[in-house]
Amino acid sequence: MRVPRVEENTAADAVALTADQIERLNHLTPAAGERRDEANMAAIDS
Repeated sequence: MRVPRVEENTAADAVALTADQIERLNHLTPAAGERRDEANMAAIDS
């Protein structure tokens, strides 16, 4: 990982989401497609 990405990801910690934004994120349609098969998704979930 490159330093600018680490800095960018660290800065994201300061982002404050509203309750509505969190609710919307919690109800997104799951990813789908060839790269998103059950085996790959299981690896992400663990």
